Amino acid sequence: MKKKIWISIGVVILILGLVGFNVFRTLAKEELTVETVKVDEREITGNVMVPGTLSFSQENYVYLDPEKGEVKEVLVKEGDQIEVGTPLVRYENEQLQLEKEQNALSIESAYLRINQIDDQLDALDEKEDDLSKQVSKDEAEKTVEAERDQLKIDLKVADIEARQVQLQKETIENKVKELVIKSDLAGTVLSVDEEAIAGISQTPILHVGKKGNYVVKASISEYDSLKIKEKQPVILKSDVLPNKEWKGTVTKVGLLPQQTENVTVNEDAAVQYPIEVSIDSKDVEIKPGFKLIMEIETEKRTALALPLEAVKQDGEDYYVFVVENGKAMRKKVETGTTNNEFMEIKSGLTKEEEVIVRPPDNLKQDMEVSVK
Repeated sequence: MKKKIWISIGVVILILGLVGFNVFRTLAKEELTVETVKVDEREITGNVMVPGTLSFSQENYVYLDPEKGEVKEVLVKEGDQIEVGTPLVRYENEQLQLEKEQNALSIESAYLRINQIDDQLDALDEKEDDLSKQVSKDEAEKTVEAERDQLKIDLKVADIEARQVQLQKETIENKVKELVIKSDLAGTVLSVDEEAIAGISQTPILHVGKKGNYVVKASISEYDSLKIKEKQPVILKSDVLPNKEWKGTVTKVGLLPQQTENVTVNEDAAVQYPIEVSIDSKDVEIKPGFKLIMEIETEKRTALALPLEAVKQDGEDYYVFVVENGKAMRKKVETGTTNNEFMEIKSGLTKEEEVIVRPPDNLKQDMEVSVK
């Protein structure tokens, strides 16, 4: 009985082996049908994808300044339309008020001293006139000369002190004027933060912006800062409105990197450069604060290129399959700029070679193929 079972198993194995061999031989002889293209001159555009935030092109933040004193009054409210120079916030500074009163007393004292010396000089002139009646005029003049010289010196000193306290007055008056913060731009009061006014938070007291004029602000790496220039065209998209896109233009690329807070000396922080992009369209449904993806066109030129589907990657190397004498041949290529459709081919191919598009995963070197 066992002998018959082993014979049956052997027969089954033999049949399966023959079937597998025949299938393998059939597949080995089967030709793959492929589609080919030739490397050709195409317009290549280089793009950089950058995330950004929609912001007002003109805006102003007013922060709490403890050195000015305490906020006495906020002179505007959220939603107010304001002009350049509109008073926004008034501070109260008791110390500055005391300085102002002290200065007023100093000025009064200085001019009292000047008037006193003038009176003394007048009295000295009368004294000289009286002496000249008793002695000669020259003798009388010599008698009061030393006292007159001293009074003249005292008068000059008093004049200097008066000018000094007058300058102090101007300085104090300027500080008093600075207690009223005025707007640097015409626009709308977007927010008034009571917690910031009370010193509870570090956010701005006031935010003023000019509605309707928007820019997209972003940060780019050192590498991208060498490619992105002013006046380059931009396509902007938002996840909130996936079917919408807007055209824009790079208007500003920072010359210096952004300052990063809380970075220690030994910390290896990534350097970022600020950029701004204007939106060409005035009909923009999105609002300030929205996150956008910017596709910045950094270059446009003509170059030899292939569809992306024709180029495969193996580690850091790129290669394609070409058809030679009915067989697939793998060829290494040097690539360049890539966009959404094409990849630049710098070397490795000639214009006459037939390159397989979308090569199947099982395509191997020397495999027979037929072209559609």
